[in-house]
Amino acid sequence: MSLRLRLALAMALVAALVAAGGGAAVYKRSLDDRIGRARQGVADALRDKVDTILILRALDSTDTPADVFVEGVDEARDVGLGQSIPATLRARVKEQPGRVFSVVVREPDAIAIAGTALGDGTRVYVSQDFGSDESELARLRGDLVQIGLAAAFVGLLVGIGAATLLLRRMRRAVAVSRRLARGELEARIRAGGRDEISTLGDALDDMADTLGAKLRELDQAAERERRFAADVAHELRTPITGLVAVTALLDDSQESEMARERATAIAHLVEDLLEVMRLEGGSEEALRERFDLVRLVRDVVRLRAPEARVDAPVALEIESDPRRLERVVANLLDNAVRHGAAPISVHVRPGPILQVRDSGPGYGSFIHRAGDRFAMAKTARGDGTGLGLAIAFGQTRVLGGRLELRDDGGAVATLILPSRANPQ
Repeated sequence: MSLRLRLALAMALVAALVAAGGGAAVYKRSLDDRIGRARQGVADALRDKVDTILILRALDSTDTPADVFVEGVDEARDVGLGQSIPATLRARVKEQPGRVFSVVVREPDAIAIAGTALGDGTRVYVSQDFGSDESELARLRGDLVQIGLAAAFVGLLVGIGAATLLLRRMRRAVAVSRRLARGELEARIRAGGRDEISTLGDALDDMADTLGAKLRELDQAAERERRFAADVAHELRTPITGLVAVTALLDDSQESEMARERATAIAHLVEDLLEVMRLEGGSEEALRERFDLVRLVRDVVRLRAPEARVDAPVALEIESDPRRLERVVANLLDNAVRHGAAPISVHVRPGPILQVRDSGPGYGSFIHRAGDRFAMAKTARGDGTGLGLAIAFGQTRVLGGRLELRDDGGAVATLILPSRANPQ
């Protein structure tokens, strides 16, 4: 249930409760007033009847006024009222002779009854119809119910209007928050005012200002780091190239071979680092040409992992950048050879989709940082530079594809190229 609907229902409930409380008070007052007037009226009528009875008795007349119920030891006159006299009224009349008592009986018939006891013990009762008042009370109840429903409906409309005005400002805050989440750091609410929503908007604007400043600082630091690494790698390229050339002239001794291996490893590290810097710079663009993906994969497997099994169709022609794609496949195979275990398999499917699978221990917790620079599953750096998967992820982004890593009986790397790479 939306907040607007909840606010509207709460407003309607409050309006209904107020209307119900007011209606109950009005009904109670009207009921008490009508019952009081009915009791007073029937008591006055009883006194008139009693005066008439006393006058008739003074004249030695045995007549009894009409519409009077008289009960006593020696006389009784029933005008159809006797069965309706409440026992409590009879008891009070007997206990306190000479006083007039009156009640209103609303069930089963709406009547007002008054009674008193004469000096000789005779009890006299008079009734009056209360039906018209009961009908008026019933109509009043109906009117009050309708007023309550109308009040609830009006409260609902008012609640919807008020909630709409309130939530309009909240929706603006939500929209600005989403713009900030998308990286639009210049988005601001600028609510103004002094209410709680304005305070929330000002706090969000302050947070955006602080966040923007921190992100700019981080971007500047990252740019400085990237430039420094690129400059260092570039400056190292020339002397390391010379070092590799010099080691190639050495003899075939074990020491010379070790020097050549180390020089070659340093050269590869520098080239990888330069490639990572170029990819992170965001200026790389893929060159598109048509080629056979299956042939490219088989050539790379032959050079990098000859023992790997290739599961692919006879041919699969695509349109992409073969140099970058070759780099991605080579790095995935190198990672499987160095950190995985045989058997290693490569699967190629239309889509185009390429999958490299090994039977090693898998990525484990390393999977969440596999695309980071110099990220290594092991702390020792004797078996790699930690740049292979970072380059694979970077080249995949340039190609417009997606690289997914998972564990399934070993490490599984799935390269998904964009569908446009598969020409129709």
